[in-house]
Amino acid sequence: MSDLGYLSQKIDGAISKFLCERLEKRTRTLPAGKYVSLCFDDFPQSAARNAAPMIEQLGWRATWYVAGGFMGKTEPEYGAMFEAGDLEKLRRNGHDFGCHTFDHIDCRHANADELATQGRLSTQFLAQHGVHDVRSFAFPFGSVDLASKKQMAQAGPALRGVKPGTNRHEVDLNMLKACGLQDNEGGTRRAMEELDALADQDGWVIIFTHDVRENPSPWGVTPDQYADLLQAVSASGAEIVTVGEMVDRLEPPVAKSRQVAA
Repeated sequence: MSDLGYLSQKIDGAISKFLCERLEKRTRTLPAGKYVSLCFDDFPQSAARNAAPMIEQLGWRATWYVAGGFMGKTEPEYGAMFEAGDLEKLRRNGHDFGCHTFDHIDCRHANADELATQGRLSTQFLAQHGVHDVRSFAFPFGSVDLASKKQMAQAGPALRGVKPGTNRHEVDLNMLKACGLQDNEGGTRRAMEELDALADQDGWVIIFTHDVRENPSPWGVTPDQYADLLQAVSASGAEIVTVGEMVDRLEPPVAKSRQVAA
């Protein structure tokens, strides 16, 4: 790629990010208090089998962003992905589910018809596995432009990005902040910093990761690292809520659609 082409892409990305953060917002006032949500994207089998039991032992539940096309596959970065039995067990144990497109597509580069198709596939897949009540959607790769943000927002569920930080005061349900446990965020470091900040200021910290295993991908953590994170979450004194639970507090079910996004 030429220097000019690279610069053009950088400028286009910066403009897109600016517009997404300032337009098509759905602001709601966060209730007073300290809140934490635990999330898993895609999701690797190791997250369901290693992290979920750790969370459940504490009496908590997580939100799982499901890309149905991954079921039963093995991915180079994450290893074995979830199986039908993993999804069923999580559902029986009371976890929350969100959408992540069926084929884990880049929404920023998808057209309206492609996004609509992903929505239908996700709806069908989740319904086949007994999941009908979906209240949030996470953009794969955190990739979004104004057009895809607008289309996903019209589908109903709250939208989650990957911009780190704590959701405070007037939050945008069309672009929730979330802290990833990944190498470029120092593993758990950024999430730990946000948890520490809850001691001085109310807010809602959303924490997401991918695989949880001894040799994780750059977008995952080890079981010991995740256990340390859970200890910090417990020490924060925050109320642990799924993303769906918090969305219902901010936007009661009678006032919104429960249609699956994508």
